[in-house]
Amino acid sequence: MRFPSLATTLIVITLAPAVLHAQAPTVVAAKPTPPERRTVVTLNPFLIVAGYLTGDIEHKIAPAVTIGAGGSLTGRENFDGYRAFDAKLRFYPNERALQGFSVAATLGVVTSQNDNYSGTGGTTTRRSTRASFGTDLSYQWLLGPRHRFATVTGFGFKRLLGNSSDGQYLDLEYLPTARVSIGMAF
Repeated sequence: MRFPSLATTLIVITLAPAVLHAQAPTVVAAKPTPPERRTVVTLNPFLIVAGYLTGDIEHKIAPAVTIGAGGSLTGRENFDGYRAFDAKLRFYPNERALQGFSVAATLGVVTSQNDNYSGTGGTTTRRSTRASFGTDLSYQWLLGPRHRFATVTGFGFKRLLGNSSDGQYLDLEYLPTARVSIGMAF
């Protein structure tokens, strides 16, 4: 009887490491965490071809808040010298500033000049500058393994301040805005 128990002991000793190894949890290497990005600079590459330049810069100041600035300008025939500049305070409800859905409050100035205006006294230059405030909704992605490439899309409205009936060239009350931009995160 001694022989079978010795054989059983040898089998258990031989198979025990294999059985225990099969029960061990599998360890998967975690993906490296991309570095935290604090600033994003974007431009709209599509409108550059049309002679219109628009861009934004945004800097993270809290987990859910960024401050920034945006600007637009064009030299197109009907809006010679159109320019807009806005300071922006942006809130990200997901508390991951620079990524995902955001809503912004804007405060800025809009200037428009038309050098080819044909008024009653002949061709003249008309220029108007008005303050503005507004809001926009955007969604921003930080792409790539290092979250370096930024793409953003959004839309909003600006309310132009001042009296639009005093002969100003820029006689709008509201101005729609849009963002479709790409850029880099730092």
